[in-house]
Amino acid sequence: MFEKTAERYMTRAIAEELHPEIAMTLWKLIDDQKAKGTDLDYLQVFELSVKDGQQAIIHRQEEPFGRQERLLPLKWTKPIERTIWCIDNREGQMMLFPEDY
Repeated sequence: MFEKTAERYMTRAIAEELHPEIAMTLWKLIDDQKAKGTDLDYLQVFELSVKDGQQAIIHRQEEPFGRQERLLPLKWTKPIERTIWCIDNREGQMMLFPEDY
């Protein structure tokens, strides 16, 4: 799952509402996990919140269970509070808001 060579897409809502800096950060978090050899579930969940003026990210998956928390400064945009999913269906990878599913 989540091979770096797969095509990556985003829903229209993501393209319109999510700053590219945040989108690229989320894809990079997935790539970093893959590079470490972590077994990734088809669904990666990112819970974004604001903490001390920075972007707080909880990155989790269900099978196998995994959860990481990060606090990242952003250069080009302000931190947001949203939940974002990344889904790998083996034909491509999609970034979307849960309500887009």
